[in-house]
Amino acid sequence: MTTSGRKGSDVATRWFTPAIGAAVFAVLLAGMLSAGSSGRTTLDLLLRRSKGEAMSLPLTPGQASYALEARRDGKIVPVTLASFDARLVFVNFWGTYCPPCIEELPSLLALARSKDPKDLVVVAVSYDDSWQAIDDFFARNASVQVPPNFVIVRDPTVKAGRDLKTAFGTEKIPESYLVRGGRVEAKFVNSRDWIDPTIVGLIDVLLGG
Repeated sequence: MTTSGRKGSDVATRWFTPAIGAAVFAVLLAGMLSAGSSGRTTLDLLLRRSKGEAMSLPLTPGQASYALEARRDGKIVPVTLASFDARLVFVNFWGTYCPPCIEELPSLLALARSKDPKDLVVVAVSYDDSWQAIDDFFARNASVQVPPNFVIVRDPTVKAGRDLKTAFGTEKIPESYLVRGGRVEAKFVNSRDWIDPTIVGLIDVLLGG
């Protein structure tokens, strides 16, 4: 997993020269401002998003204040999405039992490493039955380095229908959301390569907006 993450970081570095970065920014910004007759913007097409994935909706009070579990100094403490003060919050619903979730993990870690913690925080919301399952996973993959802006939390309510992912409209994991300024700006269904230039470009647009 570490090798994949390192390879992904090299790819991102090779793609994002200043000239390419500026070009991607221009294309993405134009896509945000234009919409076709189908209701899908150029940005949606670039990101291979269905019409149902495109959104810009307020984060509901229930989503913002939902109590998740985090571990600090060996203790389990409650946290909420509202407690993360980063300008852009990347919410990823996942589980160690989910093969597509594990497949996308190296690129998600690489994305977190590539951004300043003051700008972006990845909140990885696990649906494992216990913290022990999460601990066992990382023990088996001891070489995985988790950056400070990649925060692993657990949803204590794993029953579908009452959990946080259901509040977001998620039925199957992995699924991810970008939240900025109290608004859900984007939704991504299924696993992705999170250092794909179009996705990194979208994140850079949101960080600069």
